[in-house]
Amino acid sequence: MGSIKDSVDSIIQEIVEIRRDIHRHPEIGRREVRTAGIIRDKLKEYGVDEIQTPVPTGTVAIIRGGKGPGKCVALRTDIDALPVQEETGLPFASEVPNMMHACGHDMHCAMMLGVAKVLCDHRDSFAGTVKLIFQPSEDTLPGGAKELVECGVLDSPKVDAIFGMHVMPDPDRIGQVAIKAGPLTTSVDLYDVTITGHGGHGSYPHTTQDPILAAAQMIVDMQQVVARKIDPLDTGILSIGSIHSGDAPNVIPAQCKFGGVSRAYSESARKKICEQMFKIGDGIKLISDCDVDIYHYEGYPSVINDASMVKCVEDAARKELGPDGVVELDVPFSFSEDFSYYSAMTGIPAAFFMVYAGQGTEEAYPLHSPKIIFNEDVMPNGIRAMAATAINFLNGDY
Repeated sequence: MGSIKDSVDSIIQEIVEIRRDIHRHPEIGRREVRTAGIIRDKLKEYGVDEIQTPVPTGTVAIIRGGKGPGKCVALRTDIDALPVQEETGLPFASEVPNMMHACGHDMHCAMMLGVAKVLCDHRDSFAGTVKLIFQPSEDTLPGGAKELVECGVLDSPKVDAIFGMHVMPDPDRIGQVAIKAGPLTTSVDLYDVTITGHGGHGSYPHTTQDPILAAAQMIVDMQQVVARKIDPLDTGILSIGSIHSGDAPNVIPAQCKFGGVSRAYSESARKKICEQMFKIGDGIKLISDCDVDIYHYEGYPSVINDASMVKCVEDAARKELGPDGVVELDVPFSFSEDFSYYSAMTGIPAAFFMVYAGQGTEEAYPLHSPKIIFNEDVMPNGIRAMAATAINFLNGDY
């Protein structure tokens, strides 16, 4: 049977080629038909015990341990691309216009196939069951995780814990697992605001109900929410990303629209931001005589890492990758991840970790950049860390 490292070494070139194939042919959320076909074909080839298709482009693979019944652990990966025009110049760059794997989901998907092969090779080393969840549409709200949970993906058999991972560009590190207990990512909520007044000639402002002035006042007032309504030791973000109104400089329009996003680590801060948005809207309506309509789109909750599951990851990664294979994060991230739904909707303990992926260019580019290049040398460590975590959980006491 050999070691996990031996199994990874024997298959890594194939896994890299799978990654490059998926990268060439990116597919947007809920349209990952070709990607799902590759996943299912490889899972069948690698010898998983069962393949389920709870949603058209989502796949769940079951691997049963050779030591008999036991706990059930789920490992989740995302598979969707982004509406981004690739500018990397890679020989395996996207062949689809305005679409790119700019968030590393192609690597996640390929690495999870590697995990499937390793766990099939090592099924006699553990008791219990592994569920591999290949999730569509992480980057497109409302996110594929929520739909999969609602479909019962964590039932039959019931999952006892779930783990996920994400590659992270970094100028100084490659191959290390980065993790922390507690909040790891923020929640995300979207707001679309429409202010409707009564337009007119700019020289007769007193005969109008000016929606631009009302919108400007509302946007300024919104900046007080985080400054004065959120505990300074907590975190809240409220950003306006778009505003649209009018066509002529001498005409007061009848309508103004703007949109923004809020983020928080705690549910209390998240709720407070939402409450204050609507209160400010009511106040602006009262003083401006304009109608204020706020559409609130509730997005992903914060990822909250269970302390015991974090220890499970750390123990497994240090044993598999060496004592320097784990980095304990000092602060969480300010982006969002729909992995949070697997725990938030069920109470199942979870842990999400990052794998530092170096950078493939002299200049550092962030996730979602059209120029981002991930270092493929990180892939063996990602496979080893995830496979070792699954076995560690099933055979350990966490």
